[in-house]
Amino acid sequence: MNARDSRQRARDVLAREVGAVRKPHAGRLRIGLAFPNSYFVGMSNLGLQTVYRLFNDLEDVVCERVFLPPKQELAAQLAGGVRLFTLESQTPLADLDVLAFSVSFEWDYTNVVTMLRLAGLPVYAAERTRGIPSS
Repeated sequence: MNARDSRQRARDVLAREVGAVRKPHAGRLRIGLAFPNSYFVGMSNLGLQTVYRLFNDLEDVVCERVFLPPKQELAAQLAGGVRLFTLESQTPLADLDVLAFSVSFEWDYTNVVTMLRLAGLPVYAAERTRGIPSS
């Protein structure tokens, strides 16, 4: 899987979705709301949906979602070096101001590490410097 295929998959998901928020990034705090499981598991989580809406209700904030790719795509993404990006604008996670994780299940903690690696971000907070999204 290459970056173009991943971006097209994101656009296909959005085309079937109702309620996605799209806002311009300019002058706004850019938050990536990450759910360390698949899109379908994440979108059934009312907490994720509530936080997404609350952040986007703020005029000076743009919040976009990111999910763990499905297993078959995950392996291809790891092999191809394709970085994770947000669903709404396909912005690389490293370009965001804040990366917030919504973790509902203990089993998903290891997926947080996988997502950080897929994003090209340091796993350990102590290794993150200014300019790397806080989490």
